[in-house]
Amino acid sequence: MGKILILAAYVVYASFWARFFTHFLVWLRAAHRRDRGGAAFSRASGQVCVLTAADVFLFARVLDVNPALWVGEWSFHASFLLVLLRHLRYFLTPIPAWVWWMQVPGLIAGYILPVSLLYILFVRLLTKQEKFTSPMNLFLLGLVLAISSIGVLMYTLFKPDLIDVKLFMVGILSGAPTPAPESLLFLLHFSLVLVLVPFLPTHIITSPLVMIEARKREQGLHLVMHEK
Repeated sequence: MGKILILAAYVVYASFWARFFTHFLVWLRAAHRRDRGGAAFSRASGQVCVLTAADVFLFARVLDVNPALWVGEWSFHASFLLVLLRHLRYFLTPIPAWVWWMQVPGLIAGYILPVSLLYILFVRLLTKQEKFTSPMNLFLLGLVLAISSIGVLMYTLFKPDLIDVKLFMVGILSGAPTPAPESLLFLLHFSLVLVLVPFLPTHIITSPLVMIEARKREQGLHLVMHEK
């Protein structure tokens, strides 16, 4: 089982970065060919940056469309980020001081994460809009909910050997894998993460660039219409 997970981890890791670079190159080519309306955009660049920052960090577009959903989405993404930062202690040697500082916020976020996912599922099912309740969206929400719930169980009731966990993760990253920890919950947790990664939308990484382009187009169109 451990050898299968190690092999799967390498396959998933390689395929993810292949998808990411492919997506980035497609976006870069499209951005290069697009008419940017240089003069209008340069005058709107400051406002574009502010609006893009609001889109990325505050989910302003989601707030405009569905304020109830925004509460859950922002809580989910903020807690998910903190949980990821907390997990860096299993990948880094030595562990930087700022990662230690993230342990308590990450721990609190670990409890918020499944609650926010349940809230999002509830709101989306009530909304009954196809873009919010598509099978893929519900599948990803359910998958992350399972992963986060197992994480809470491992921290509170069924704790794996953390030394074995760290040796396993560092071994995979260094190319010298060690035997997997003898914890069924950890093996399930890790397996579900490997299932999740191929389904992650790669555009979430390039989304700030895409949002900048979208805001530039909007501001450029506004300026052109205003000048006329």
